[in-house]
Amino acid sequence: MAELINETTELAETTETETAKTRKKPGKPVLIAIAAVVVIAVVGVYFYFNYQSSNFVKTNNASVQCDMVTMVSKMSGNILSVNVKQGDYVRTGDVLMQIDPSAADSSQIDNSNVRSTINGTVLKTLGAPGQMISAGQTIAYVSQDNDMYVTANIDEKVVNKLKLGQNVDITIDQFGSQKFYGKVTAIGSATLSAFSIVPSTSSGTFVKETQYTPVKIQFVQEYDGLLIGANATVSIHIK
Repeated sequence: MAELINETTELAETTETETAKTRKKPGKPVLIAIAAVVVIAVVGVYFYFNYQSSNFVKTNNASVQCDMVTMVSKMSGNILSVNVKQGDYVRTGDVLMQIDPSAADSSQIDNSNVRSTINGTVLKTLGAPGQMISAGQTIAYVSQDNDMYVTANIDEKVVNKLKLGQNVDITIDQFGSQKFYGKVTAIGSATLSAFSIVPSTSSGTFVKETQYTPVKIQFVQEYDGLLIGANATVSIHIK
């Protein structure tokens, strides 16, 4: 009876061992299938990035901009009234601010009304009634009418791939994944560092840094509600 029990135990242990071995070692077809999937994925990723780099120049170093015009007072005096506020639309000749002309000579009376020199939107006003301002002092910033665009800073290594008129796909953080469209209208002839106000120094240590060139992208149509300065991502079609 004891021998029978021992034989039964040994048989059970042998069966469990063989089952474990079978589980630990997948068959060759399974290994081949896994390897094939990995190879296909790697090849797919390669061709995707190769297609993207061959057909597009992309960057998220971009933002919505506009041409701003500075409005200045032509005379000194106390502010009597501020007639506009941020976001107001103005036309050429509209009075933005009135200056007290009482302290001015007669030849400057006409300058007491500070008028807009363009059609556009008031971005910011500076000054309040009762405040003293000087001749030449800025009293407001007004954006050019319907003149918003995107400035993209492009890596110097790929800027030579760009040409005027190339189509551009644009997304703006303000609007999530919504697509906007534009065209390249200007390519900078100098890098951003060329305009840096920080002087270069000779410290004996040189650190090479990537340089970026500003590229202007004009929207192909007028879009409402865009925030000046909003972050953007651009994909420029180079083929």
